Amino acid sequence: MPKHQQALENSSSHTSHTIEAKAIKPRFRAYGICLEEFAQNILVRCPKCHAPIPSCSSDRGSSWRIACTHCSYTKVAYRDSRRQQSMPWWQEDWWAEHRKYSGAIDPVFGLPLWLQISCCGQILWAYNHAHLDFLEHYVQATIRERQGTKGNHHGIAIRLPRWIKLAKNRQPILKAIQEIKHKLP
Repeated sequence: MPKHQQALENSSSHTSHTIEAKAIKPRFRAYGICLEEFAQNILVRCPKCHAPIPSCSSDRGSSWRIACTHCSYTKVAYRDSRRQQSMPWWQEDWWAEHRKYSGAIDPVFGLPLWLQISCCGQILWAYNHAHLDFLEHYVQATIRERQGTKGNHHGIAIRLPRWIKLAKNRQPILKAIQEIKHKLP
């Protein structure tokens, strides 16, 4: 079982009970999960036909491939510069695309993410279904407990934007997550 799934299950199994057993408050404790853990399979929008296609890494991040089954668009990227040109984020136009889509782009090919929606005046985005589940679990939690483990500051939950962390945005974000889930292929 992947680390992010184990952490979410462990986090959700701990609930808070009051003496009077009034309500069970969902807790979030999976602060050790990094964004990179969701990056092995990212859903992007095909640049030719705008259909959803996976950007997959088959060998632990040294090469990625996208292949559209609708229009036959194919592209491969390698981290090893001897095999191909540099990754898109090293090119000068990459940051323009990043700003254009409010950061909701694939870090390998610079293509817009398939799973994105406007929410609370911002763009809510996710790489894939597992990333979306992580965000949903975080937002649903009324108690977010950071454990004192070393290395906690590298996790994705620490680095989420403030608007996602605010309780007043909980319901609109959860609604947006459900809308994004309907876009899953």
